[in-house]
Amino acid sequence: MTSPIHLRAIPALVVLGLALLALPAEAQQWTPPKTADGQPDVQGIWEGGPGTANAGHSLEDGCCDAEHSKMQGRAANNQGLQQKVIVDPADGRIPYQPWAEAKRREHLINLEASTELAHIEPEDRCSLQAVPRSQLRGPMQILQTPGQVVITYEWIHAFRVITLGDRPHAPKGYATWQGDSRGRWEGNTLVVDVTNFRTDPVNYNRQPWLDSHGTFYTDALHVVERWTFVDANRIDYEARIEDPKVFTRPWTVKFPIVRMKERGYEFIEEACWEGVRVQNRLDAGRIAAKAGNVRPHSHGEPSGAVR
Repeated sequence: MTSPIHLRAIPALVVLGLALLALPAEAQQWTPPKTADGQPDVQGIWEGGPGTANAGHSLEDGCCDAEHSKMQGRAANNQGLQQKVIVDPADGRIPYQPWAEAKRREHLINLEASTELAHIEPEDRCSLQAVPRSQLRGPMQILQTPGQVVITYEWIHAFRVITLGDRPHAPKGYATWQGDSRGRWEGNTLVVDVTNFRTDPVNYNRQPWLDSHGTFYTDALHVVERWTFVDANRIDYEARIEDPKVFTRPWTVKFPIVRMKERGYEFIEEACWEGVRVQNRLDAGRIAAKAGNVRPHSHGEPSGAVR
């Protein structure tokens, strides 16, 4: 016969079990294998998880209207995709300063009817991605060496080196398109401080954007990433973005990254160079501009022409 003490303990055990199930996955502390220098071993090939906007979308509005999705082959039943990744502010809008909102609108008008190379979205001109956009265009491979996490990307052979420990950031004179990354492990979360981004203060079209919809930044950009390895196959990625020259306040994006399950996957040769395959777009843009059929680029339903 079961002991009465055991019977009395059952409700408490059930409550404890339910409480554990209710905890977020990261709070349950998956225990990964370790690298030789003690890092959680998270090496492998990963990609932006299903249901997220990718690097070719708008961070605010996702992608796309139904017709756009049908053309791109992105959605079944021509329903379109509207995934959004901004979690703060709660309204999902980027908190631009007035001058920056006007500049972003100028970018979108030029993007819709491009008449010169600099009007075309930087990624379409084969530029490197900045952070966090580089995490939205998979696949990516995580490699780990003592004191470093290295990320290589399928897109145009890009890479990042995240230096671990207390080393200071590189001096301002050594700015790069991907920024300068310094990281530390907090349990299973890799926290990365990224600064020192290279920019073009004269023409914000001549530097990477944070999405395909004109979201630009200045040399004051500062990003703090949190890569939380929930289990062997999932990362909860979060990035806090601030640039006091462009935005009224910091803002945050969050999306999942998942491990690729395909055995023996190898990067494709996604090589690209500036100016490739853009002449037709320039020709079409010049025709549209001459006809006055110019409006801000949108992944929503087309709006009327700008007057």
